[in-house]
Amino acid sequence: MTTLTTKRRFHPTRPPAEEGGAPALLPALPTPVPRQPSPLVPPPAAGGLRKISFAKPARKESTKTDYPVFSNPEDPKQAEQVFEIAARIKNRDAQIEALVGAQTTDKAELRMFVAPFYFKVNRGKAEPPSSVSIPSDAGEVLVTFQNRYAKLESEAALAPILGDQLEKWFRQAFSLSISGELLPVDKAQTIVDEIQAVLARHNAMDALDVKEQIKPVKDFHVARHTAFTPEVNLAIEQACPIVAMVKTKGRGAE
Repeated sequence: MTTLTTKRRFHPTRPPAEEGGAPALLPALPTPVPRQPSPLVPPPAAGGLRKISFAKPARKESTKTDYPVFSNPEDPKQAEQVFEIAARIKNRDAQIEALVGAQTTDKAELRMFVAPFYFKVNRGKAEPPSSVSIPSDAGEVLVTFQNRYAKLESEAALAPILGDQLEKWFRQAFSLSISGELLPVDKAQTIVDEIQAVLARHNAMDALDVKEQIKPVKDFHVARHTAFTPEVNLAIEQACPIVAMVKTKGRGAE
């Protein structure tokens, strides 16, 4: 049986639950000591996790850009060549997509058949092997079960299974980030200092994850075409290239 290791959920008004190993059978688990309800935070719903709520901004409606259509009246042969290249990309992509789809389906089906065997053969092992070997006429195939799990939007499906042990083995995960370029320039350092002071006061500086980078200002991408000559923009491109990709599945949301 694979053991899932998770961190406990911190709650400012309730003490942490006691650490302990999971028993063999859930019905045999000892009844947890009742906790006094917090006067500030409402108790969680039956069978659910305590969660921190975050306000979500309204989504902007997607729009489509009126892209200019490529043409080259001065060199029709070059334009024809461009269209032929684009057609080859589209045709090849359709073939690749069909192969990838078939491969994805087969892998999912193989995993479905192997999973029961994986849990059965590794039952009781403290350090189970990560993979199951499948010999085939074309060679060996490994089905590997990594220590990673699909994202869950809700614990509803787990609650009936784990019962009172739900919060021991699962928790709400979240990350907070601040867009530094959107802070007032003259107050940015003060704001950052205050945030760090709060974390230091609670001995939680290790929770601060700072990622730094150099970014163009918000309007640069549009304004650069009027602010600089093509030659200057090409020079900027060498130092700060635009991220570009070849799409074959439509525009999608802008």
